[in-house]
Amino acid sequence: MKNRPLLISLSLGYCLLAACTKSSPASAVQVAPKSSITGSINDSLLHYPVNLVYIQDVDTTHTTLISGEYADTSSKKGSLAMRLRGDTTGRFSGSSLLVTYTDGLGGVYYNTTDTTNYVQIDKYPKTYNGVVSGSFSFTVAGNAGSLKFTNGSIIAIYQK
Repeated sequence: MKNRPLLISLSLGYCLLAACTKSSPASAVQVAPKSSITGSINDSLLHYPVNLVYIQDVDTTHTTLISGEYADTSSKKGSLAMRLRGDTTGRFSGSSLLVTYTDGLGGVYYNTTDTTNYVQIDKYPKTYNGVVSGSFSFTVAGNAGSLKFTNGSIIAIYQK
């Protein structure tokens, strides 16, 4: 009988400990989405780790901007911007596509009128931090000549 208060105290302590250590469901944990734009440029691999998607109106045209760049802390330079007419999934080419590539030396290139140029958007959730995904292939030209981007892959984060 002397041990009864001790037994009750231990039982209550165990129940409280179990209640306090319950973990929240996995869906409640917020994990920052990862982004990546990769592809081959001529025979070299290109990889941008910071990739964002914005919906913007340019004059009277509703567009989507997909931008790829290096982190501010990176010694690498350059960027890739793909502007698409509209804000939906699908294949963008011709006048519905404007690509601007800036190389590491500051040279600027724009997409050519090559009829095989395209950006394909497969997934386009319009929620903050939603993952936009797709693929691309295009040729860009500038003062230094032309460059062919192939096997391109887009995983970018929607910003609004």
